[in-house]
Order: sequence, then C-alpha cells, then structure tokens
Amino acid sequence: MNKKPSEKMILNDVEFLQKEFYRTYDPDYWLYKINLLWNCHENYEQVKNILIEGMSEIIDEDYKRMIRTEMHFLYFQMIETLFEIIFAILEYDNRDLWISLTFSSWADNYKKIEKLSNHSLLFTKRIKTTIGFEKTEISLLRWIFYFIYPFKMTGEEWRKNLEKIKNLLLLFAKDFSDRGEYNAYKHSLRFYNSSFSMAIKANGSKKMHGIGSSRDSITFLEKKKRIFNGNKINQIMRTIKPFDFERDYNCCLIIYQLIKNIIKARKHSLLDNLKGKKIKFFIFKDVDIPKVIIPKTGVFKSSFTA
Repeated sequence: MNKKPSEKMILNDVEFLQKEFYRTYDPDYWLYKINLLWNCHENYEQVKNILIEGMSEIIDEDYKRMIRTEMHFLYFQMIETLFEIIFAILEYDNRDLWISLTFSSWADNYKKIEKLSNHSLLFTKRIKTTIGFEKTEISLLRWIFYFIYPFKMTGEEWRKNLEKIKNLLLLFAKDFSDRGEYNAYKHSLRFYNSSFSMAIKANGSKKMHGIGSSRDSITFLEKKKRIFNGNKINQIMRTIKPFDFERDYNCCLIIYQLIKNIIKARKHSLLDNLKGKKIKFFIFKDVDIPKVIIPKTGVFKSSFTA
C-alpha cells in the first residue's frame, strides 16, 4: 500500500507539503462548477442579462447548448480525476497524494481505467487495519472511500453500499474508455454539437420508426483500423454520440461525492486540528443506478465512413 515511486525526488519539507495539500485542496470546486452550469442552464431566462453582458449578438439556444456541452465534458474530466486519485493512493501513499497526482503517468492510468472490469485488486482485496482501537479486516473499497473511520452500518448495509460503489465505478470506467469526443474537446475543439434523431423503416413499409433522439450530440472524426486487400489501413469515421444533460449532471454529483469522501477521510486523519472530529460521509446504498445512468437518447453511438 505504501509503495514509493522508483524515481528519486528531493523535497525540502515533505510534512509541510502534505499538510498544505489537505488543508487547501477543495473538492467542492467540482460541486460549484456542476451547479454553476446546471443553474445557469435551468434559470437561463432569469440570469441571461448577466451572462450575455458585453456581447452584442447572442443565439440563446447556442448559449444553452454550450452549457450542456461543458457539463458533458466536465463529466469526463471528473471521471479522470476520480481514478487518478484512487490509483495514486493505492500505488503510493495517502500522505504523498499531491506528489503522486502531479507526477503520475496519465497514459498508464488510462490503461488501468480501461482494464478496470478485471481489476480484482480493487474489487476483491481486503486489508488489515485499525479502526478506533480495534484491529480488523475491511474491503479495499471501504478503505478507499471511508478510510479507517468507524461507521454505524450493518454488514448487509456495508455490502449494499460497496456493491453500489463498485457498479458506479464500472459505469464511469466504461464511459471513459470510449472518450473519442473528450479527446476532440481537449485537442483543438474539433467537434460540433447538434440535435440528433435516428429512425428505421421496416421492409415493405413506408412508415419510419424512431429509435432514438436527443437535443444534443457530439459529432467528431476518428480513425478505425481496418484490413483492406490484406493491408492495414486507418478508416476515417464520422462518429455521432448523443448525450443526456441530466444524466451527466447526476453522474457528476456522484463523482463529486466519491472524491469528497476520499479527501475528507484522509484530511481528518492527517491535520491535527481535525483529528477526532465527526465526519459526515456520503452513502450510496440507496442510489437508483438505472435511474441515474440510463440516458433518454435511445441511441448511444453511431459511426459512418467519412
């Protein structure tokens, strides 16, 4: 658990650096941004005059579409942040979190996220620790999100809570592993957002049957490896991925809660002025996962040769 980086680093005051991070790092930054986007969108007419101050020509629906798009990519950014923190504390140490996050390999972490469904260490391992004055053995998932704090939940409640966390992590990892639009967003803003609908016509019928629609979809180009006449080529694909603003919002809130738990638990153990104080953690055993994750779009992704 306390593996140190193979690369040697020189620090003048490790203890100060550690405490500075936990004292000043603010997980609520994510909450503020989530609600900034949500509230500006949902109350656009009331705050419009403030939002457009200094601009002359505004297309209201384009402005609101931009807000929804930002929430979608905030979701990807928060998934990345959550797993970066998890991998950092697993591979190195609670106290070295700032250093681990700063110098971690994003490429390695991307591979870990993609392989998470087979990450037996994260989902099955149990560790020995001390909670209060009692030596015990707990799930690694509990250690990650609740650390060594005593908690008044029954064994069955713990099982349900950690099972929900596991399923949520698998969902986030799956979404992040198909992040073509996130790359298009980060690198040159090479995409566009528009409404989307898809319909099919049965054989012998003149009537079209809708199978999915969304007011938002990200359209971007990506390449897929193909074999053509025995040669490997890169086929350029025009990909459309619909997204659901409300789903992104709900998922962002859950990720914020997971990050908050990780940081708060360790903050209260490392800072002297917080030791012994009660902590209120987020619990996930009652999260209705299907209600949170199932988008209203009906279609997840479609690709066509460009």
